[in-house]
Amino acid sequence: MISKEEFTAHREQFEAFVATVHRFAALLFGITFVGYGAAVWVWFEGATWTALIIATLSYLFFRQFRRLSVNLARVKLTPRPEAREMLLLVDQALDDHKPHQVLAHLEGQVGAARKQDQDASSTD
Repeated sequence: MISKEEFTAHREQFEAFVATVHRFAALLFGITFVGYGAAVWVWFEGATWTALIIATLSYLFFRQFRRLSVNLARVKLTPRPEAREMLLLVDQALDDHKPHQVLAHLEGQVGAARKQDQDASSTD
C-alpha cells in the first residue's frame, strides 16, 4: 500500500483526492436513492415490472459507487501536473487492493496527519 513517506511527500494531493472521492461518493449515493424513490413512485403508479427494473439498476449502481467515485476522482485530478505522482501511487495500490481498502488506508493516513497537526498546534 502507500507508505507513510510517500504519503508525506504528496500529502496535499492525497487530501484533495480523498475529499474529491467523498464528494463524488455523496453525489452517487444521492443519485442511487433518487433511483429508489423513482422505483417506489413507478410502483405506486402500477408499473410493478418497471419499478423492479429501476430498483435493480439502482442497486447495481449502488454496489459500484465506491469504485466509480474513485475513478471519477482520478479523472478529475489527472490534468493537474502536481497530482501525477500521487495518482501513480494510487494506481499501484489499486492494482493490489480493492478501492475501498485503498480509500480506507488513505483516510486513515489523512486523519492521522490532521490529528498530528492539531496536537502540534495545541502544544504551541
